[in-house]
Amino acid sequence: MSKGGWFGFRFRIHLLFWVVIGLSVATGHFLEVFTLFVIVLIHEFGHVAMAKELGWKVTEVQLLPFGGVATMEDAYATDPLDEIVIALAGPFLNVVMMALSYLFWFAGIWTEGWAQFFLVSNATIAAFNLLPIWPLDGGRILQALLCWLMPYRRAAILSILGSTLLAGIMLGLSIIDMKINLLVIGSYLLAVNIQAFLRFPYQFFRFLMEKYVRQPAEEYAVQALSVRPDETVLEVSHKLRRGSAHLFYVQGTGLLGEEQLLHALLFEQKHDTSVGQLV
Repeated sequence: MSKGGWFGFRFRIHLLFWVVIGLSVATGHFLEVFTLFVIVLIHEFGHVAMAKELGWKVTEVQLLPFGGVATMEDAYATDPLDEIVIALAGPFLNVVMMALSYLFWFAGIWTEGWAQFFLVSNATIAAFNLLPIWPLDGGRILQALLCWLMPYRRAAILSILGSTLLAGIMLGLSIIDMKINLLVIGSYLLAVNIQAFLRFPYQFFRFLMEKYVRQPAEEYAVQALSVRPDETVLEVSHKLRRGSAHLFYVQGTGLLGEEQLLHALLFEQKHDTSVGQLV
C-alpha cells in the first residue's frame, strides 16, 4: 500500500506488514508488535528530518515487516559527513526513546516491565541498524568513511562486497541456529547487496551525473590530482571522490577541469579517449 504526498515524499506500507499485524492480533501480542513498528517509524523519520535539514530530497519511506527504509535522491556526490550525520539520526532517536522509557518508569507513568520492553526494543533496533552492512545505517557510515580514504567507486564496491559477505554470514548462522527472523533478514540483506553490486554501473553513472549538474553555489574543497596523459577519460573518472571538486594535472601537458572531463565522458562518449587529448 502506498500514499503519495505525505510530507513531500511517498509513504509505503509493505503487504507483509499487515500479515504480521494480523498474526500479532491472533496471538495476543498486538500492542508489543505495534510498538515495535512505531519505534521503527520514529527511527526512519529521524533520518528524514536530518536529510531535509541538509537539503537532501527524500522520495520514499517504506515500512517493512522487520524494519524501515528511507530512500533519498541526490545523495551520491554529497559530502560523506552528511551521510554519516543522516545515518546517525535514526539511532540517536532510539537513544532518546531509551532515556524517555527510564524517565516514564521513574515517574511512575510506565510499569517496570513495559519500560524495560521499550528500552530493550530501542537498544536492539539501534544496535541492529548500526551493523556495517549496506543499506543499514552502519553500512552507510562505513561507506562514507571509506569515501574519505579513497575514490568513490572503490569505496562503494568495497562496501558492497563486504556487506554481501557479512549478510551471507548472517544467513549461514541463521540456518545453523534455525532462527527464522534472522533467516528472513539475512536473505533480504544478501539479496539487496547482490542487486546493488549488479546495479553499480548505473549507480556510478548517477554519481557522475550528480557531480556534473551540482549547483554552482555549492562549495566543495578542490582536490588536485596528477594523472598520466595516456590514461583514458573513463580511468580518470574512477579517481573522482565524493564531496570534492577535482583539478587534474595531466603530466607534461597541462590542467584539466572536472567539468570538462565529465562532459567528455557523459555527453561526448569519449570513454576511451586519453586525457592528454582533452587538454
